[in-house]
Amino acid sequence: MAQSTENLATIEYGSKNLTLDQPFLISVVLRDVETRPSVIFPEIKDLEKRSKSATSSVSTVDGRKVVIQTITQEYYAKKAGNYLIPEFTLAVNSLRLRSEETMVVFAKAGDNSGNAPAEENVDVTEVEDNGQLVFLSVQTDKKQVYIRQGFAVRISLYIAENAPVEMEFYRFNEQLQAILKAIRPVNCWEENIGVEEIIKRKVTIRGRKYAEYNMYQARLFPITTEDIVLPSVKLDMLVTETGRAVNVENKLVKAFRSRPVRVEVRQLPDHPLRDQVAVGQYSLKERLSSDLVYPGESVRYMFKIEGVGNIAAIPAPMIQANSSFDIYPPEVSQVVKRSYQSVIGEKTFDYFVVPRKDGEFPLSRYFHWIYFDVEKQKYDTLTSASSLEVRGDDYKLANLSLSGSSGLYDNLENLDSSRETIDYKKILKDLTNTVIVLLLVTMIWVFRK
Repeated sequence: MAQSTENLATIEYGSKNLTLDQPFLISVVLRDVETRPSVIFPEIKDLEKRSKSATSSVSTVDGRKVVIQTITQEYYAKKAGNYLIPEFTLAVNSLRLRSEETMVVFAKAGDNSGNAPAEENVDVTEVEDNGQLVFLSVQTDKKQVYIRQGFAVRISLYIAENAPVEMEFYRFNEQLQAILKAIRPVNCWEENIGVEEIIKRKVTIRGRKYAEYNMYQARLFPITTEDIVLPSVKLDMLVTETGRAVNVENKLVKAFRSRPVRVEVRQLPDHPLRDQVAVGQYSLKERLSSDLVYPGESVRYMFKIEGVGNIAAIPAPMIQANSSFDIYPPEVSQVVKRSYQSVIGEKTFDYFVVPRKDGEFPLSRYFHWIYFDVEKQKYDTLTSASSLEVRGDDYKLANLSLSGSSGLYDNLENLDSSRETIDYKKILKDLTNTVIVLLLVTMIWVFRK
């Protein structure tokens, strides 16, 4: 593992003992960085770059916001063996991270013949003519989604292995910005991992071998019920064609166009919270710091939502109003992992709860979270399975104490309330009244004489 001088950025490796169907992972981890930087990972001899992912973690520690960004690159081996990962240096923002060399071992996976699947089968339904040797494709993994349900978008150029041409990218950065401006819908939340370099990979499409050059990939979450239309876009390439004459080459700029793609967006079924609930597949993890407390004694309750969907937009659980507890606003933290295949992660709501009276309290009465399950195509509810036992008299303000303080009421319980106290003010008042009465009696006696 390599570190920056201030440990704000590190290079970390995944497992170094793998099978051929598993990727070797190289990650850059950055701390206290709000914006994810661009990172170009090294080319490693005999290993093939594949997918990339980005994970962001946001939490609160001692009242301070802590952000951790992790960018991970996958590498696959074509055959079993030992692979030397040489030392390399990465430029990340203003930092230069250096990693020492290391060894990675890839073994055969079970009954595998010894060769890793170097090619991937890709279903590109947007291609009208199966005989095209070169084409630009805008792909989506779904043609119909619910509002707030994610779908993948991928823009790639495909060149057949037997295409009798050589190609070069022409003014690519300028063209890519224009393509993305045309493609990105205004009514979608975008989660992308960034494509800082064009990675070539071998794929098979309908039995034909191609080289894919991926330029953009993201997951989009529609926030309105308006259908998503991804228009046709154009990419100019510098093409070198070999003529019939010996040693004669012609270079020209040729345009390749994608087909437009439409994704239908469906409204959710009728429900009072239809416009507020999250959409995806989720599960609940929870934890109580203690399941037995006394009235006025605090307890922490963690309500963690895990799953697949737009994690960053997950709303807080619904809290049932009640007179049994004081429930304070939660501390919120989240971890989001973004890849082409999915956006997964977790969002944690950490509550501070103070019970007011004794009894047995199933927390399902007070904490629940409603969402729309895209697999079941219906609403579902995550409810607490925990129960809190509160023992003691009814909550009274006088029972509250501040641990370790030296206040006016400290050690109040140690005072002897049976002891009589002397009230000097009352004694003085009684003496004064007695003197006045005696003076009045004396005056009356004098006047009668």
